[in-house]
Amino acid sequence: MNRLSSKLVIVGCLIAVVGLSWPAHGQGRKRNAGDPAARIKKKLAAAELPADVLAKANKAVDEQAPKLKEAQAKVDAVLTDEQKKARREAQKTAKESGQKRKQSQGAIESAMKLTTEQKSKLAEAEKELAAANAAVQRSLQGVLTPEQLAKAGIKSRKKKA
Repeated sequence: MNRLSSKLVIVGCLIAVVGLSWPAHGQGRKRNAGDPAARIKKKLAAAELPADVLAKANKAVDEQAPKLKEAQAKVDAVLTDEQKKARREAQKTAKESGQKRKQSQGAIESAMKLTTEQKSKLAEAEKELAAANAAVQRSLQGVLTPEQLAKAGIKSRKKKA
């Protein structure tokens, strides 16, 4: 009887450990969902670049990451959770219907139901985010060839003459 009770205690402890760790299982992915630098690094890793080039590219992204995170946080701070959800759903619908970004922009904005104040704040925050993204792309263009950028799925901007 003593053996049976000790086995039950062990099984109970294992169930408790698994049960407590289960909610934390998906949190790492969710936490990185709002990290634009992590998304770029993931694309770079998937591109199967040479190790030295990948290290240089990751260093370039790391240098720009604080600006990028700050700009993304400003965009996220303007919108409520309901507006973010409405934006995601409108973007998903537009993508499924094959619309381009400019074609779907009006529908997305109307789905979010922004106030006038939010529109101005969002425009300013998106301008900062675009500048931060451009800085990341410029730094990556200094490290990667156009073929490597394309392989990583990162759009390369044409250099201004």
